[in-house]
Amino acid sequence: MDSEIDFSSLGVAGALSQMYRQDTQGFLPLIAVFLEGALPAETRVERAGGLFRKTKPVVRVTTTIGENIYVIEDSRGALATRREKVVRGIRLKSEELAIHQWLGALSEDVAERAASDEAAMAAMRRLLE
Repeated sequence: MDSEIDFSSLGVAGALSQMYRQDTQGFLPLIAVFLEGALPAETRVERAGGLFRKTKPVVRVTTTIGENIYVIEDSRGALATRREKVVRGIRLKSEELAIHQWLGALSEDVAERAASDEAAMAAMRRLLE
């Protein structure tokens, strides 16, 4: 029965958008934790800082789902988002997206992946609780 859950109908994009509205400054590390939990093999988190820096804030999160690469990064205090389409190692398209469009597209791909991946499904459940 769990494999039949339609996460897109449960409002994954809405949940992510709500998290963004509640804490725009803390959203980048939050989405990093979510994506690393849901798709650890497909997600790369880049952090700033040197050897002696105590805190290493998240500056970029890149997640590859199928042919789509989702990138969210700190761009001088604001978040910049884009989606790239890569087929057989060739980048066919790169588009800058508004945060709500990026979240919607990402949510659809993550929800689709969650239907066949137990770890992704568990992360989606945690997000919606």
